[in-house]
Amino acid sequence: MIRCVAHFKPKPGKLEEARQVLLGFCGPTRKEKGCVFYDLHENPSDPEDLAFIEEWESEADLDAHGQSAHIQAGRKKFPECIEVVDVRRYRMI
Repeated sequence: MIRCVAHFKPKPGKLEEARQVLLGFCGPTRKEKGCVFYDLHENPSDPEDLAFIEEWESEADLDAHGQSAHIQAGRKKFPECIEVVDVRRYRMI
């Protein structure tokens, strides 16, 4: 298993647009091979602090996710509405 935390910070005034782009990833991603869970979260103290918390069966499945059509299409919208993208992978010790 591999877990991933993907942190996003919208550009000023672009919170709703960023949320919509990110929420658009959820349905298709949850149907992908190897996806155990894939959920978008917001920090209750800072609604502009958004993060996916994900679990995948393998690194290969997570790599394939990054190359999927819906992720590639969504990433093209990032320059318009998201200024920070920080994706980190973790394994349980």
